[in-house]
Amino acid sequence: MAIGFTLDLLSLVLGFVGGMLILFAVLWPKIARARLAEEQMTRVFDEMAQDSLRKSQDQFLQLAQEKLKQAQMEGSFDLERRQKSISDLVDPIGKSLKDMELKIETLGKAGAGLEAQLKNFSEDQRYLREQTQSLVQVLRNPTARGRWGEMQLQRTFELIGFVEGIHYTTQKAVIADGVTQKPDFIVTLPNGVQIVIDVKTPLDPYWQMMDENGTAEQENSLIHFRQKVRDHLKALSQKDYWRQFDSPEFVVMFLPSESLYSLAVSQDQSLLEEASRANIILASPTTIMGLLRVVMYGWQQQKIAEEAKTVATLGSELYRRVAVFGDHMSKLGRSLTSSVENYNKAVGSLDSSVLPTLRKFKDLQVPTGGKELPDAGQIESSTRMISSPELQNTLDPDNVTDLIERKSRLE
Repeated sequence: MAIGFTLDLLSLVLGFVGGMLILFAVLWPKIARARLAEEQMTRVFDEMAQDSLRKSQDQFLQLAQEKLKQAQMEGSFDLERRQKSISDLVDPIGKSLKDMELKIETLGKAGAGLEAQLKNFSEDQRYLREQTQSLVQVLRNPTARGRWGEMQLQRTFELIGFVEGIHYTTQKAVIADGVTQKPDFIVTLPNGVQIVIDVKTPLDPYWQMMDENGTAEQENSLIHFRQKVRDHLKALSQKDYWRQFDSPEFVVMFLPSESLYSLAVSQDQSLLEEASRANIILASPTTIMGLLRVVMYGWQQQKIAEEAKTVATLGSELYRRVAVFGDHMSKLGRSLTSSVENYNKAVGSLDSSVLPTLRKFKDLQVPTGGKELPDAGQIESSTRMISSPELQNTLDPDNVTDLIERKSRLE
């Protein structure tokens, strides 16, 4: 049975192989034709692919060239635009840098000048410090201090417009009870009244107090300063200057510094009251300026009054002279009127008595030399008389001044 199965299997295999051979024999030509067709198709496809590739390459190269040209053009335009943008951005910076360079150069020159100025300023400060120290040393001398205070007041006189010898005098000596007194300044009012001004400069205690500012000794220096001012006040009141001069019963005590005055008044509340009882007026540069301006105003008013009086005198004299001139004019008018009347009478006599007889010579054919007798006419106009009473000399010249003064008061 196994053998039979083997035979069947072998027959089956042989049949399959035979069938395959038959199928191969049948299909081989077709397969050969298919291979040939495939080769032809492959060759055609290769040719078409190569041709398409060649065309694609040409198109690609052409397109690439166009794109490259376009890219180059756009790149060139974009480059120019970027260069312009960069130039627009960089140019102001360059200009600013150039301006900065010029400014730095200018600052360098200015710095050199400033350095020279600072050096000069330092030298000026040193010189000023030396001069200030010298001034302080000089002002420690009582005589120099007094002279400095007098110079401050005299400078104020000059600012106001005072003239020495007219509005004020300096160091005028007077003898009272056998003692020679010499006030610093005497201011003269327009009516002859005099105001005595004495300058006091208590600088020693003031400087001492300033040097001891913030220390325990400052209070002692302040007490010393107050006492010094009061001593000046008491000594000045005892001189009784108003008894030796035509002066009101007071004397002006001048402190030549606002700081001295303000310190004296603020630290001694009763100082002004004490000065008033002693007939002393404390004055600083500011207050003395007001007093002197009032005095100068009085002088100006007196000058105006004197000028008005001079004008009134001149007006009176002119009025009198015009009145005399009017009298002369009236006499001249009357003389002219008399002359006209006499002329008219002469013309009448000529016409009625002389000319008729002369005309008879012409009728008798007496040679006249070709001349005709003139016609003498009378003057009909008369002189105009002056009607103003001021020009008729009817006013008394002695009363002219009174008349002008009355008119001035009415105006």
